Amino acid sequence: MIVTIITPGSSGGYGGISKYNSNLVNFFIKNNEFKKIFLFSRTFTNHNNKKISKIYEKNIFVFFIKLFLYQYKINKSDIVIISHINLTLFAIIPILLGKKVVLLTYGLEIWGFKKNFLYQWVIRKINFFICMREYTKEILIKKYKLKNKFFFDLHNAVKFRNLKVNKKPSKDLVTVARLDSSEKYKGIDETLEALDKFKKINFTYHIIGDGDDKMRLILKAKKLDCFKNIVFHGKISDKKRDFLLNSSQIMLMPGSDKTFDTYPFRYIFLEAAEFGLHIIGSYPPNKKEQLYQNYYTSLNFVKPKNKYDLINLIQKLQKRKKTKDKKLLKSFSIKNFNKDLNDIIIKILSK
Repeated sequence: MIVTIITPGSSGGYGGISKYNSNLVNFFIKNNEFKKIFLFSRTFTNHNNKKISKIYEKNIFVFFIKLFLYQYKINKSDIVIISHINLTLFAIIPILLGKKVVLLTYGLEIWGFKKNFLYQWVIRKINFFICMREYTKEILIKKYKLKNKFFFDLHNAVKFRNLKVNKKPSKDLVTVARLDSSEKYKGIDETLEALDKFKKINFTYHIIGDGDDKMRLILKAKKLDCFKNIVFHGKISDKKRDFLLNSSQIMLMPGSDKTFDTYPFRYIFLEAAEFGLHIIGSYPPNKKEQLYQNYYTSLNFVKPKNKYDLINLIQKLQKRKKTKDKKLLKSFSIKNFNKDLNDIIIKILSK
């Protein structure tokens, strides 16, 4: 069998969507039923496997031309996967030909701005949807008036390394995030404002990440008089990031912006859970997602604009021992991801 994947990024890319798509591609690499993978990416990918024929192109018009030239091969695919709603128009020919086209959905790209009438028309022609969370699926169905379609849930997944929890006492906090001005108020501002209310700070808040909003955050930390307890690490190696995670006590991203995705099982939370860190996030809009309802007790939620609730929770968790939730780690493992995706692919092929 043949699969075509049209994606904004995959292995070697930056951010959660690239990680999700990397897991997706690796599944098809390992699946012996699929002999060929056509991978079209907007950014560079470092997948190297004889099954993959890959093209990456930043220029959107050149990308369209290359896809058009490959259309004959794409139409021979048993499944065509579009891994972002912004790329649906690039699969319009297989969609109109009635091929088994699957759209992957995540978060903000669905519950944020509604796409224009052309996208809406094309999306309604798609029959299969894989959703990372039920909240996104509910908004997708309502916003694009989807009926008589097939929907599947597929969680995030991390390749866990069976790491030992660092038992040394620590009160340190850590946040890992892009510091982009277009993505403000994802938890760093809220944490800085909470630290400003602490009577005494005898720990360090590590901020890992870079972007054009970094200087604003540095100036804010100085203005709030907590700068001496903050370390802006910038973009660092995975080895150093792992060291900081392992030596910290709490991972937190209590974002308050309306565009902030409060998804409780984001990649960095799962990666922090591997080190046994306590995790603080914002209350998600829907805590009743069937796929995840047994794991919410592993996390801690706050109303991010309530600084004193955040302060109290930080102080409470600083006194607790770090521990791994093995059930959570198992459920969000690559092994489970591959098993669930395999079940989904079998169901799609049978329709």
